[in-house]
Amino acid sequence: MSISKLTYTALLAAAAVFLVSGCGESTDDATATVDHPVVSITVVSSSDVYGWIEMTLSQAPPIMAEAGEDNAWLLFEGGTLLRFSRIDGKWKAYCLEDVSTVLDFDLVGEIPAFVTESEYVVFNYNTGEALSESLPEGFYPMELKISNTDIAILGTDGDLAIREEDGFTVYSASEQLNPRGDLQRIGPDWIFSLEGGGLALFDPSVALWQFEDSPDGEILASSDNILFIGFQDTIYVRTSQGEWNYHSDGRLYDGGLVLAENGISTVMSPGEIIAEAPSFEPARLFAMRDFREPVWAIDDLGITVYTGMGSVETSLPYYDTQRVSCSMAGQNTHGMQGSSESIEDIIQAGGGTFRIYESVSIRPDPFTEFSTEGRDARRNLEIISVEEFRLVGITLDPVGGDQAMVEDAIGVPYILYEGTILANNSHVAEITSNEVIVIQDVIVDYSARGGGETTIPTIYSLRLHEEGGL
Repeated sequence: MSISKLTYTALLAAAAVFLVSGCGESTDDATATVDHPVVSITVVSSSDVYGWIEMTLSQAPPIMAEAGEDNAWLLFEGGTLLRFSRIDGKWKAYCLEDVSTVLDFDLVGEIPAFVTESEYVVFNYNTGEALSESLPEGFYPMELKISNTDIAILGTDGDLAIREEDGFTVYSASEQLNPRGDLQRIGPDWIFSLEGGGLALFDPSVALWQFEDSPDGEILASSDNILFIGFQDTIYVRTSQGEWNYHSDGRLYDGGLVLAENGISTVMSPGEIIAEAPSFEPARLFAMRDFREPVWAIDDLGITVYTGMGSVETSLPYYDTQRVSCSMAGQNTHGMQGSSESIEDIIQAGGGTFRIYESVSIRPDPFTEFSTEGRDARRNLEIISVEEFRLVGITLDPVGGDQAMVEDAIGVPYILYEGTILANNSHVAEITSNEVIVIQDVIVDYSARGGGETTIPTIYSLRLHEEGGL
């Protein structure tokens, strides 16, 4: 087994301690001390370890969520808004102080826009300002859709409020409509589903309403100017006006993702897997724009994210009034400060625990659901000794920090970083491409022999097998 530079340096330090302390007579003034060696960590390689990160919230999951090219937004009950940045993998928190109950929201580029019972609101997260515009009198909104710079709001009676230069203009069909929702934009037409089947299409450039038959599906989605309808585990595609054909198997989501037994794909390329299937059927499934990772899944229990290890910050932001506590397998976390200008007395959005499932394990299914009992089995890392751990995987990240995943004797996972404190006065000193080095500072008392106390570093090494297995 090769010895790293840090291991070799620490062994020399330990030998020096024995030479200085010896076993002869000594006085208190002769007490030996050894400083930890200064180590320069060099990233050897970057591994591609992908899996699901599961966040279990102490309160209700987000009520709405959207993702753009670089930002994902989660809206919680009470107006708490969390933003995940794909650029740095971190979270920030905001609060919609003066915004009443949100009915729906979408993104203008990377900026979130909301519709309430009486207003259309755009939230500028750079300044913390929310700019609002009143909706027409007597219009009752239910759904917001933004296509490039075009904005439309679907009303509960099938009317469409379309934003024009001087504000919103309401367009009504000549007949009474019963909209189901799923407002889409195909070419010049705004399209939505009707209860009992069928589509309503409106072209604002000529103020033309049209109607056509369609399957009575559960979800209407669009991709590349093509319409799809999903019903249970079957997807149909619109081939011409009023004509629909079988497209593929799988459950369709409104962002254009498809969930099947073999994984997650896009509706335009079913079967080309972009992410492993989660161990549950999410109520909401979406990815960053153009179907880039991370892939997000939400159900009644919380949020999961399919991404590379270390790509998503595993701690939630904290607010001015109350920190939202979150831990990664028993570790203490370091939250981020949200926009202080936009945060007042708000309630905690949720505290929880993240769990990373790794693909480097030889276990039959490393992505198996992590049970509630397993979560409760976590302990604080500072009371666990290194001898209890088994190394599962390593990610070297020059930006976000090197990480190593370990498991204890009963399979409970923990994430270690350089500097992580463990039991028995030990800490993680170095993480390399296949090894975690832990140094334990053993304090030896020589007072019975006329000497004093000295600290002797003891080296522990957790290693991956050469083939990458366990």
